[in-house]
Amino acid sequence: MPPQTKDEDVSERQVAIPDWVVPKAFEDLLKRKVKDYRKTKSLRAKAGVAAGENYATIMLRIELDVDKEDNTQTTEAFMLKTPHQSEQYRKIIEKTDIFDVERGMYLEVVPELEQLYRDVGLEVKFGAELYEIEASDYYVLLEDLRPRGFRNIDRLEGMDQAHTECVLKKFAQWHAASAVRFETKGPYQEKYTKGFLKNEEIVDAFCNRSIKVFLDNVHLCKDVESYLNDLRIVSGKTFDIVDQLNNPSPDEFIALNHGDGWANNIMFQYNTKGEIQDTYFVDLQVPKWGSVTQDLYYFLMSSTSLDIKTSKFDYFIWFYHSELVKHLKLLGYSKTLPTLRSIHDALNKYSGWAFICAATIMAYVLLDPTDGADFDKVLGDEDGTFKKSLYTNPRFRKHMEVLLPWLQQRGAME
Repeated sequence: MPPQTKDEDVSERQVAIPDWVVPKAFEDLLKRKVKDYRKTKSLRAKAGVAAGENYATIMLRIELDVDKEDNTQTTEAFMLKTPHQSEQYRKIIEKTDIFDVERGMYLEVVPELEQLYRDVGLEVKFGAELYEIEASDYYVLLEDLRPRGFRNIDRLEGMDQAHTECVLKKFAQWHAASAVRFETKGPYQEKYTKGFLKNEEIVDAFCNRSIKVFLDNVHLCKDVESYLNDLRIVSGKTFDIVDQLNNPSPDEFIALNHGDGWANNIMFQYNTKGEIQDTYFVDLQVPKWGSVTQDLYYFLMSSTSLDIKTSKFDYFIWFYHSELVKHLKLLGYSKTLPTLRSIHDALNKYSGWAFICAATIMAYVLLDPTDGADFDKVLGDEDGTFKKSLYTNPRFRKHMEVLLPWLQQRGAME
């Protein structure tokens, strides 16, 4: 069955609505979108996601009631991303305009990837429609996917095998198309290739400081003594691991990574029987050109259910690889096709990234929804209360007790 939505939680949330979000800002868009548009009667803006479900942006659901020339009325709904107002967050946006990057991904990159499939007779959609409006601040305006039956899964439960396979197939299609696009059209603009790992401030705050708090609380995990030495070693290598990801060797299979592929950034479309019909990516703000292991570890560590996280890991890599090769062949990839062994070699090479994803991304994904969980908490949290809550969470501890021996045995903490 499809996951239940949390609309009741969302509708009660109070969020600040930017001053520029008024009917006039959407007027030109509505004239293009609504046949026989006469005027906008009213606008409603409310929280688009429940508390604690989104860190990097403020998500609003915008509903506009429109009067038409024939005296009928229609309602158009959109999802609007806007920035947090904190000074720290604004500084980061000014350095790397993630809103501009995401709009460009939807307007330039995604259509190119989808067209590659259309050219060989396969219809592949990667995400929602993006709309442009006159705004006086950073923004991304997207189609509201919920009326079309799209939902997120419950991130606290994690994805079962069927959902995981759907995501891995979509990653394979994305990676394949992005590699072929690079081959045929040349390099992507730099803004689409950096990701967040080239920002040392974010790596330090998000990875190093989080891992330090994890180590302060790792004693809560069972049988932790046998991992302590390895944990101390790998925790001192964060920048080295990230630097290695930022500088892949030319003989590896390289593609455009989504860069932030965790449960809440993936939506599933269900039919009336609850069967998965399609899988869309959302949040394309930090794409990264490099080894596909970045996306694979990020997703499989953070967002799969505990019963399959390690037990099905090698199967999932086999499944992903088979889909990747199938779609590379379909798109006429002219270089040597990546072997399953070469994907495993890359996973071994970047296994330290698996540890970072488990110790950081997974901790955020498994945290119970909390009001006030925003980007400032991720980067700052001066008294450490929020970060400590990540690592004293019994749910996180259960996952980590399974992952620690698995990571150690794969050499991920050497």
